[in-house]
Amino acid sequence: MRTSHTYTRHWDIETRQHELLGLDLGEGLPRTTLKYGAVIFPLWWGAWLLLLGFPPRPLIPLFLLPPLFLTFYGAKRSATYWRRTNLLLWGVRLNYLNHGLRPVIGRGRIPAPKTGLRLRTRRLAERAPQLAEMPAFSSYFTHDSTAPDPAESCGGPARLRPRLRMYGPDAVARARAKAAKRRRQSHRNTSKDNPS
Repeated sequence: MRTSHTYTRHWDIETRQHELLGLDLGEGLPRTTLKYGAVIFPLWWGAWLLLLGFPPRPLIPLFLLPPLFLTFYGAKRSATYWRRTNLLLWGVRLNYLNHGLRPVIGRGRIPAPKTGLRLRTRRLAERAPQLAEMPAFSSYFTHDSTAPDPAESCGGPARLRPRLRMYGPDAVARARAKAAKRRRQSHRNTSKDNPS
């Protein structure tokens, strides 16, 4: 049996909301956008009203536009990972900056040691090298080149030497014949043991 991979997107089925509370929306908004908007707008407006109160007239665009742009661009499909939305990728990047990459040991059953985690400041310095040039904070974002990297303190890399074996159709036919012969023999043995 042959298997292959499809690298193109054949179908882009998107559910749309054509009516909302009896109001006809025409072509309709994508439901993903509506879901994101139902979360982002109340959070933004609630935080604004709690911290700053009702906005004065010149600041009304700052009250209305940021959640609109965040919802619009966050609900679009990512250009790099088309199955994910931009908002999900932004969340993954923030999570990486906050937690970093933890090594998976024993399929996740064994927690990674704390020394194996990269320091947050070092990860930030790798992403933005100009942070190491700031005079007050340079000590946080630079590291001693002679000191071992805490990310490599869990041990050296696991070196594997896989052996490649290629089987042609003649070898596959021999293996199938051998398996069929074993099945026939086991079937004969079971029928001799249980005559019915």
